[in-house]
Amino acid sequence: MPQDEAGAVGLAESESGAESAPDVPVDHAVEADGGLDPRAGFGTMPLDGVADESDPTPPLGTEAAVAGWGGAELVDAVYGPLTEFYERLDARLREVPEDVPPVGWAPHIAAMRALREERVAGDWEVLARFLVAPGSLEEAEELRLVSAEKGDEVVREIVRELAAADGRALLVAPTPERASDLLRGLENDPEVFSLLIETRPATAEAEADSVETQGFPPVDDDAVEAPPVREPGSHGTVEFRPVVGLPEPQEGSSAVTRAEPLPVLPDVDPAVPEEGPSAPETRVRSAALRPVGEAWRQSWDTEVRLLRRGLMSLEQWPRDAAALKAVQGEHLRRGEELEAERTTLSNAIEEFRTAAAAAEQGAEEAEAEAERLAAVQAEAEEELAGPREEAERLRTVAEEAAAEANALTRTADASYARCVQMDERAKTAQAELQAARQAEASLTGELARAREALPGAAEEAHRLTAADADAAAEGHAAYYRLVSAESALSAVRRKRTLGQRLHVASPPSDWKSLRAEVRARTRDADEAVKRARQAKDAAEEAERIRRGLASFVSEGGARLKAAQEAQERLGTELAWLATERETAGAEHQEQARLAAESVERATQAGMRARSAQQAAQEIEDRVNAARTSREKSLAAAGRARSHAQTATTRAAEADAALERRTAEAAEEMSARDADLETARRTEARSRESVLEICGADPAEDPEVVPAHQRRAMARIEQLTGYLGHGRPAASDVLLRTADLVIGTPAGIGLTARDEEFDALIVADAGEITDAEFLIGGVRARRWVLVGTADSRPPPYREYADAPSGRLEDSPFGRATTAAPHLLDG
Repeated sequence: MPQDEAGAVGLAESESGAESAPDVPVDHAVEADGGLDPRAGFGTMPLDGVADESDPTPPLGTEAAVAGWGGAELVDAVYGPLTEFYERLDARLREVPEDVPPVGWAPHIAAMRALREERVAGDWEVLARFLVAPGSLEEAEELRLVSAEKGDEVVREIVRELAAADGRALLVAPTPERASDLLRGLENDPEVFSLLIETRPATAEAEADSVETQGFPPVDDDAVEAPPVREPGSHGTVEFRPVVGLPEPQEGSSAVTRAEPLPVLPDVDPAVPEEGPSAPETRVRSAALRPVGEAWRQSWDTEVRLLRRGLMSLEQWPRDAAALKAVQGEHLRRGEELEAERTTLSNAIEEFRTAAAAAEQGAEEAEAEAERLAAVQAEAEEELAGPREEAERLRTVAEEAAAEANALTRTADASYARCVQMDERAKTAQAELQAARQAEASLTGELARAREALPGAAEEAHRLTAADADAAAEGHAAYYRLVSAESALSAVRRKRTLGQRLHVASPPSDWKSLRAEVRARTRDADEAVKRARQAKDAAEEAERIRRGLASFVSEGGARLKAAQEAQERLGTELAWLATERETAGAEHQEQARLAAESVERATQAGMRARSAQQAAQEIEDRVNAARTSREKSLAAAGRARSHAQTATTRAAEADAALERRTAEAAEEMSARDADLETARRTEARSRESVLEICGADPAEDPEVVPAHQRRAMARIEQLTGYLGHGRPAASDVLLRTADLVIGTPAGIGLTARDEEFDALIVADAGEITDAEFLIGGVRARRWVLVGTADSRPPPYREYADAPSGRLEDSPFGRATTAAPHLLDG
């Protein structure tokens, strides 16, 4: 079985749970030997009326096609009477009570009703035209007719092609023996999981020709778990729709038909031939599903691997979605950053251009102002020439007046200085005169006193000199006495013994007296020396006084005379100074007057010069101000030109940067777009994988992934149990996972009621009636019929009273006659 189909079919089982189709239950009553009870799945239907056999039988398409093939009315007209015929047969069959009744014709009735109600898996119009008006049918992809004498290899090749294309096939054989023959070439094919439907009771030929069905886990035929509705999968199947047209069963009923009493049929005894074989519908009572070969194990192993791979894909999508979201966020953020950067550069360019224009305008205004100021400067310079010359002339006059005033002032200052000098000298002479007078008076009195004191001083000096001589003699005598005492003591010291020196023996008797005498003589000598020094000092002081008095007396006359002469000289000088001071004062007054007048003239000239200079300076200040303003304007114009050039350069640089950044941003965003597109493709692939696995978009339904994961884990556990022989496999599980289901129409009607297939393959198609073909035909989307044109359905005795032409020929036979262009081979 194809891998992806296996995964889809397996998940369909776990997803559907115990849901069952409303018309046909899935569970099969199991006989003691493992067969299926057909009565659990089929029942009778009330008859609307008994068909009048005198009614004309509609044509079955053997004539040439005409415009308008008849549509649903023709289908109903053809298969309505045939349905009623099968209902009569089934009703007669049910009249005889049996413990295990035969399958009957309930599958035939349900299939024809599904066709009449247009409830088929494939294209209803193609199927209906093929059955009732094949001549009106052009070539159709859904239908293939193969004419072959030995069709076994053709059938097997068609099965292999369908399995290679991930399709599921239903193979219908007219007898169990033919089904076994067809399986012999496929039982060892590892690529095809084949499932054989065995009917019970089996014929001796079927038991002898049966194929090997070993190595498969036990089939749980007692399971009542309803088959799930097949969801769309990667193999292209569609949701299953029940193919039976029976009314819904009452609650609690296991049958597919209404729990109603059979209608009372007219008392018409049908003609039952006494010869001929009986239809298998009257003999078959149950069916069993038997896998063939080992392909089932590979199929389920593959399904487990696919389920696990699907779980990995389900785990990958959230990561891819998160990565896509992150890439989108980064793409948006980076795009906003680049747009902000571009806007910033654009604004900067505009600012630079605005600044350049403003600077250029400022430069022009500054240059115009500089030109105006140049004119003002020239005008002020012309105006400055006259005042500057006048100011220079007045400055020269002021300088000359100032020089003259300075000269007169110096002369006046000199005369004033001479007057001051004379005044100072007069003061000095007056002071000297006063001092001379005082000295004369002092000398006169002192000289008289000195003359009186001189004799007494001489006498006192003589007396003190004599006292000094006496004190010196007394001192010498005291010294000599001291020396004599010390000599006597030294003599005694030399005469002392060693014991006396060591203070062991007593000293000499006169030792202490001598020592006392030495000390006394020492004191006397010291006192004599002191008295001699005092007498000498007194004598010297008296002699000094005497000499001073004598000197003063001898010199005092000269000094008195000098003082008297100084008085005369200073008196004369003071008289002269008074005369000269008067003359110098008059001269100074005259010089001061002249100097004051000259200073006044110089001051006036200076004021006029300063006024002229101020006027000229004001004009010059205007000139300088105009010059400075002009220079500032020119500098401002230069700066404005420089700023304009700088702004223009920056604008050009920013423009180039904008172009460069725009190109870089475009390149970067292109790369990011590529990354985003890669992330989107990756996420889309993951999401498509999840959509394919789960059947729903995870972005729209976040719960679909965890729900599918739970179902997948349950399915993996189930298949693992099957593969490990830990649990039996239900018949519906086998049907859903098989690549090829092969059986007779009766067996298929018992077991495959709720299944759909990609293709129906009919072997020995010439032996299959319309109803038998429809049992599988309504369940398939394509139909492949293999047979020969000369073969006919078996003439069962139950069909003796069938409507004329309804059961004597097959759809394949009619198509080969009416539409030979549809045949292959």
